[in-house]
Amino acid sequence: MLPELILYEEEQTNMLLLFVAGMVAGIAGFLFANQFFPSQRAILAPVFASIPLIYPLMAYYLENEEKPDFIDETMVYGSMFAGQASAFLLIALVIPDTFSLQMEIIGLSGHAVASEVTFMSVFMNNIMVFGAILLAAFFLGSAGAFILTWNASVLGVFFAHLLRDLSGFEILYSTGSPLAYVPHASLEMTGFMIAGILGTTASASICRKHWEFEHWKQLILLGIIGVIAIILGAVIETF
Repeated sequence: MLPELILYEEEQTNMLLLFVAGMVAGIAGFLFANQFFPSQRAILAPVFASIPLIYPLMAYYLENEEKPDFIDETMVYGSMFAGQASAFLLIALVIPDTFSLQMEIIGLSGHAVASEVTFMSVFMNNIMVFGAILLAAFFLGSAGAFILTWNASVLGVFFAHLLRDLSGFEILYSTGSPLAYVPHASLEMTGFMIAGILGTTASASICRKHWEFEHWKQLILLGIIGVIAIILGAVIETF
């Protein structure tokens, strides 16, 4: 039921309901993982949360593959990503010890909380994620949605970690506020979303033998925009 509802709202480009659908998918994925696999819920919650997204994203991109509207498609992806990140943030606030694996990743390799970061270290980390999403989406379709859902879980848990240490108006002005991370995180996540859209669309174009120069010029331009977003995110995060 949820995948069909998501596909309908994608076609209507209803971003608010797609945000809600992403949140519902995130919460439902966690509840399912917590009920049946409690010892593995940190990894399986994002897996189950990504499942309702795979069919509607794939169907939506295939439907619009020949004449894609990349702005709408990025907003569709972004709305569901924001909903899922919000779901994981709320869960991590209510049950702080739920996502131990995500907290371990943040502590060991999360550049946002590292004592020293360099442009190249941040850029290389993010461009590798960009490439992984691109390849997963190209070879597996929107199964690359899992990588984005995983990033939503890490981002949501990280923001919850920051919020637990703040109170009142500190959320607005503190250097440790989640708001301080929004500019570079938004650019990085936009780059990741573009990678998913580009991989899925390019794969469908090859299968359907759409070799028109203008079509592939659009795809190449989209890839360049995605890489630029990754570069700008790394610049803001480090400088």
